[in-house]
Amino acid sequence: MEQKRNSKNLPDEGTPLVGRKADESYKCKAVTLLLMGGLGVTVVLVAAFLAIDLQRREASQTVQHSMHSASTFTESPGMPPYLQAFTRNKASAPKSSLWGDIKRPYPTHAFWENFVLGTGVDGNNVVTTLPYLAQATGSSLDLFYPYTSMVTETQFQLGFDQVVGRLSVGVYSGEDGGHVVDSFSDLGVSLKFDMGDDGVMKSHVVQGSPYVSYEYDQSTPLITSSQILRRLMVNNEAVVCDGSPIKGEIFEFSLLQFDETWRVYAYPAISLTCTASNPPMALMGSESYTGTLRVALSNNCTYGQNTHHCQGDGHGGYVASHPKGYGGLLNKHASAMVYGGDVQYDFSKGSSAALNFKWKVKQLNSLNGAEVVSPLMLTMPHQRDVLDSTFNGAVGNNAAIHKSIHGTQQLAVGDVWPMIIDLPDIAWHAPRKVLDASMLQAIKEAVITDLKWELPWNYQTGTGDPYNAGKMLAKMANIALVGEAVGIPLKKMTRFLDGLASGLEYWINGTSRNTLVYDESWGGVVSCGCKYAYPPPRCLNSGPPNDCPALNGDPVGNGFDFGNGAYNDHHFHYGYLTYAAAGLAHFRPSWSSKWGPAVLSLVRDIANPNGNDKYFPKFRHMDWYAGHSWAGGVAMAYLNGRNQESVSEAFNAWYGVSLWGRAIGDNKIRDTGRLLAAIEARGAHTYWQIPSIPNDIYPTTFAKHHTAGIIWSNLIQYQTWFGMLQWEVQGIQTLPVTPASELLLNASWTRVAAETFESTCSGTCNTDGWITFLCMLKAVNNKEEGWKCAENLPSTVYSGQAAGGNGNSRSNTLYWIATRP
Repeated sequence: MEQKRNSKNLPDEGTPLVGRKADESYKCKAVTLLLMGGLGVTVVLVAAFLAIDLQRREASQTVQHSMHSASTFTESPGMPPYLQAFTRNKASAPKSSLWGDIKRPYPTHAFWENFVLGTGVDGNNVVTTLPYLAQATGSSLDLFYPYTSMVTETQFQLGFDQVVGRLSVGVYSGEDGGHVVDSFSDLGVSLKFDMGDDGVMKSHVVQGSPYVSYEYDQSTPLITSSQILRRLMVNNEAVVCDGSPIKGEIFEFSLLQFDETWRVYAYPAISLTCTASNPPMALMGSESYTGTLRVALSNNCTYGQNTHHCQGDGHGGYVASHPKGYGGLLNKHASAMVYGGDVQYDFSKGSSAALNFKWKVKQLNSLNGAEVVSPLMLTMPHQRDVLDSTFNGAVGNNAAIHKSIHGTQQLAVGDVWPMIIDLPDIAWHAPRKVLDASMLQAIKEAVITDLKWELPWNYQTGTGDPYNAGKMLAKMANIALVGEAVGIPLKKMTRFLDGLASGLEYWINGTSRNTLVYDESWGGVVSCGCKYAYPPPRCLNSGPPNDCPALNGDPVGNGFDFGNGAYNDHHFHYGYLTYAAAGLAHFRPSWSSKWGPAVLSLVRDIANPNGNDKYFPKFRHMDWYAGHSWAGGVAMAYLNGRNQESVSEAFNAWYGVSLWGRAIGDNKIRDTGRLLAAIEARGAHTYWQIPSIPNDIYPTTFAKHHTAGIIWSNLIQYQTWFGMLQWEVQGIQTLPVTPASELLLNASWTRVAAETFESTCSGTCNTDGWITFLCMLKAVNNKEEGWKCAENLPSTVYSGQAAGGNGNSRSNTLYWIATRP
């Protein structure tokens, strides 16, 4: 069945919901990214129909642990209960040729995921390391220094030149051994290139490192560029590039077209032969080498002649000039090789978490008795104001060393970055009571009416999709919690909670007709997919173990359930389900005693802190260095890298995790959810919400809408996956609204967001229920205006067929508005 996302022909209760956004695999249809001669990216919105088969207790102990410890939510979690195991076909399984000796569970949202998707070496397999872009070939890990290629009102693009701008660093070999993942950590990945008789090279890619490191074992280094060599220096002395071997520890070369100067640090000293046929430039080992080369850009505007980096408004790659002394800092700290990093946290302070980045460092000079130095790294905007006051590692006079679409990077020295993160502490209800008597009465009446609401027919048996199922089940839990907050007796909610329990159990116990299964190939909980038919609502496919259309790995299969089978948006889907389970467990502790292990499978899928878990990866979605989650999964490699649209739904996932911990009295789960929510909120406030102009990150042209719609590694868009209307962008960055949303929706941003929302909200914005979120946004700064907006909305805006409002209710809307300060 094909429908447009905002069709006026709303489905009846037996028809699958179209939902709120396009699935991941079809993003290539919704947004076509065309590389123009390597020098820019044009983004074209293509209208397309998407083939989608839709379908009180607090423990007193303090908690302290590292993400690398054996501890997790349970000491021996084991195989997820109730769910049938499913093994993928070759097309959709992880490619062993790229993963090497790494075994399940595999990360699915790592910043470096493009290294292991598709062929691993085609034009789209580009990884953003901040500050560089990296791309693997058969015998090299190539680097690009990006620049702003496009700024419009709807697009802010980081570009790079795949031909002239490429600095290739690899092995001279007649073999084409390719790369495999040798190891990975929370903040980095190491690739291994085994060239047979020509030796081995390992490349270490670490977020925030001004260096990229290459370890050679009996192999011959080869560094090439298509740019014209302008100057070559070895050990700070100018030399001629004439084909003669030159030995040294520091090689520095300036390139003409992009006006870049790069440095190569050798441990131990290496003999390289330089040739310059203009182009290409090549530095090749005079013999096989065992040692380490560290490569860093030392100047992006050497002679002041590069239009990309020497001119502009201060956005993108432009930095007026690298600060005096930067080259000296690169020299001083080059021997402290960072090859990865661990994230550690400590909850012993209660109201805040101690969050540490502990860099994995190898001292390259240690055998020579040289001075041991700390690593030189780069901080991001969201990190700098939470660094502990005891940290004295800032160097370089806080100057911008690199700048991208994600803001400036500044220098910091230290083996550990200590950060203090304030933890949100909003639980089940708003932190204020409803004081206005008339508002209180209206909310009570709304709750009594909403308690009669039932899931659409197809969702009562799990025939729909897990995303919309989660939204509506979370809505039911929220109605009950609002009822509790305004004094509705529990006995009046018994039948309603029975319906919540029935609808939820289908999904967590593996009996939904669109079955959730355990993916033995990647390691995670995924939906089988339903070839939907009606009436009555049913799935034409037989389901596991042999008939799961969502897990085939082809474009049609990846289109089921918004790409759940390809690990798209799991934190959105399972965040809603976890919130629903938490609300039910809050009222019925005995329910959690029975079904807790099943809910834990969903929590482990999206928020697992244990690197030793054999069934789920650690923190599937969270990018600790970037400061927010990624939603896009493993359907394919995108040229623009990772992506996430709805930061508010990501925040809701972690709020749901924290509530589940509260419901079952598990402080580890509660505080892990609180930490993730705090990180996501900081990311939202820094990168998605743009309250003021001018802005340090975004150029004025793009910032005028005050909101980012979709953030990629290399692209930021003002649009959604289902459209480019302004109310669509504002709405998807708002829903769902819960008591915790006041930590996300700050007053300065909601003021401008509500104005934009209101000025464009018409048509399906009203009929599909998005207007409910406009009313809630308005209430942040003016409770009376919000109430006036919401009090007379028709009940249809909250129906199961309203793609925007189906996860909201009149009870929740009025309660949120009435509890604003």
